[in-house]
Amino acid sequence: MMIQRVLSLRQPLLQRSVAQVRYQGSAVLNHECSSSSSMKAAPKYVGMQSATIHHTPRTDAYDMALKRDAGDYYFEEHSEALLSAFNMMYNDMQESEQQVTTLAYDMNLNEAAVAARDTASYDKILILMRHGEAKHNVFEREYAKEHGTTFEHANEHEDYPIDPLLTGRGCGQMLSVSKRTASFFNKETGLQPDLFVVSPLRRAIQSALIAFPTSSPLASLKATPWVCHPACMEQANGNKSEFVSSSEELEQTFPGIDFDLFNQSLKAGDVYNSKEKVPLFESKMDLMNRTDAFLEWLKERDERVVVVSSHATWLQSLCSFSLQFEKSGSNTLEMFKKGEMRSVGIKFS
Repeated sequence: MMIQRVLSLRQPLLQRSVAQVRYQGSAVLNHECSSSSSMKAAPKYVGMQSATIHHTPRTDAYDMALKRDAGDYYFEEHSEALLSAFNMMYNDMQESEQQVTTLAYDMNLNEAAVAARDTASYDKILILMRHGEAKHNVFEREYAKEHGTTFEHANEHEDYPIDPLLTGRGCGQMLSVSKRTASFFNKETGLQPDLFVVSPLRRAIQSALIAFPTSSPLASLKATPWVCHPACMEQANGNKSEFVSSSEELEQTFPGIDFDLFNQSLKAGDVYNSKEKVPLFESKMDLMNRTDAFLEWLKERDERVVVVSSHATWLQSLCSFSLQFEKSGSNTLEMFKKGEMRSVGIKFS
């Protein structure tokens, strides 16, 4: 399957994804702001000239806070920047013979349980999950309401949460996920995780532990490995919520998780969002390279059913770019909502 197939399939799908995010964002704002005629819709982000996303001033901070927190559709800018980076990357690759490496199949948990036993059709079953609501989400929303300013100003406040944990609501979101995992991930269904991969950010680790309580490192009788992978981290964008804790703090807070890869990345200077370094603005091409590199790493692992707990922008890069869905519906291109879990069967080619 050559690069021309990638271009013909992925580009219109990503463009549709951007349009869909725009439509949904507008719907959320109309619903949330119907009681206030003075509120303006957030302006469209146009003229993306590079692969790096930049923060732009907003005229109405409350609308912007709604997009970030209530609707989760502040990712319009991210989607357009991802599409821009995609176009730039593949314009340079059109004459190459590079092949698609990973075919993907969207499925529900019942289908995933069947697919887990079908070793001929699927190499791995991915259980992809976004963390629940974290404390910085609430801080940004409340700060915008109180001060009438943007979340960038909230990020500058001394009380802005650094590498935050989940709120009570976020814990509740993940407890709801745990009810599903108890029903579908067991010996009867045959869908049992062989590996857990988590972002180094605490909200992603905490979410996975709540969602799979009987499989946690200290509780599981199977001794299922838990690996902290630095490539699964949220995109470095200067926000304090993405300042990752030290390895010592993480190992103390989450005993039993393997932080070797994270420590190696820290020593190599590859972690942009550490508190000891000035966070960089990562380009979308760098983000896509990270999700590609993660799949390469995963391909070399023996485990078959893999749970991945990460973040919205990383998950969209994985699903919209690194994975090639055979039948791409709207669900495969939508941003993950807080506490959302999806299952995907993949086949390496």
